Amino acid sequence: MKKILVGLLCSAFLTSCAPAVQSAPVQPQVDAEQVVGLSLELEHKVYDPSLTSYTYFIRNDTAETVEFGEDYRIQQKNGESWQDLKERENVAWTAIAYDLRPGQTKAMNCGFWLYEEPPEAGTYRLVKEVGGAELTAEFTLGESPYTAETPYGFAPLEELPEDAYLTSGEDDGTMVFTEGAEADTASAEMFLELVSLDAPCQLRTAQDYGQGWPIVIDVIYENESFLWRMLSGGEITEQRFSYLVTDGTDLYLSNGADWASTEGYGSDTAFLLPPGEGAELSAAVEQMTKRRLAGNTARYRVWSADGVWDAALTEEPTEFSVGWQRPGEGSGGGVYDLQDWDGSEIEILNLEWLEDNTLRLTCETVDEQISRLVYDPGHQTLESA
Repeated sequence: MKKILVGLLCSAFLTSCAPAVQSAPVQPQVDAEQVVGLSLELEHKVYDPSLTSYTYFIRNDTAETVEFGEDYRIQQKNGESWQDLKERENVAWTAIAYDLRPGQTKAMNCGFWLYEEPPEAGTYRLVKEVGGAELTAEFTLGESPYTAETPYGFAPLEELPEDAYLTSGEDDGTMVFTEGAEADTASAEMFLELVSLDAPCQLRTAQDYGQGWPIVIDVIYENESFLWRMLSGGEITEQRFSYLVTDGTDLYLSNGADWASTEGYGSDTAFLLPPGEGAELSAAVEQMTKRRLAGNTARYRVWSADGVWDAALTEEPTEFSVGWQRPGEGSGGGVYDLQDWDGSEIEILNLEWLEDNTLRLTCETVDEQISRLVYDPGHQTLESA
């Protein structure tokens, strides 16, 4: 099921049909029904009250497939009892069901935006029905590194001092690579696991080899894309990528869906970890790639700089897709074929988003020439460049 927050300024008809708001009942403190093998857990135990959206995980270690929706409740602890938060008016659930097979984990999102009460310091719990059982997961709002400004616990690159992570690093989960020392891969392993679950996450690495200032790199995974940001010499550069791939030795961010597509399309790449440091994790990335290719025909995908628009190529040489997504607003898109344009293009060689969020297509024509077209997704028009 998918939660829909209908606009509060709705029509009088809808308002008059909404059920009367009842005061939230105070529930005695009793353990919700728990099933051995089913678990519900939030990503962190404590969040700052400024952060109002959280990732949680459902794990099925039973022998049966379980079903559930996106619906949930958040309760606040009041003395020795739990009290439901009051949902805003005109909130409804639509029916979307998920199946979770034995051994699988699913990441989902919950938050305070559905409730009238503002987030404040205290003890809360998430309540969710899974496979007919009511599961709970307790969390706290209080002092925490996970804030609205730093949702993954890392200070922004713009605020780091010039000598950040020199020689010893910070105790914030950053992977620090130094001359002659072996970095702990736990943070990278966790990052790969979260990406495989399509959960928002961040990996920070710092390279300090004793020659000048260190290089600090953030890789932020959100909304199906990777934002790569590098701090070096006081300057920050960034680029957006679509996939995480491997050549069997190193781990790369790329716009090619696998290593063959990365090379075939001449995609830009960026190392996830310094060269030679990702070999033991390459098998996990290869498995992620196989699962992705099994369920998606896209072989090359590029994102606009703001992360709203994406475009992709498939194995059909004249076919391309364009999509958009905005958190809280929705998503959409379509698939197009240049054979419906004028028939002279026989293959799309490259895609590139321009600064005005139009898409430039570089193509090969029937007479072995190069043509360039510009697609405007806002007006859905295609013109010669």
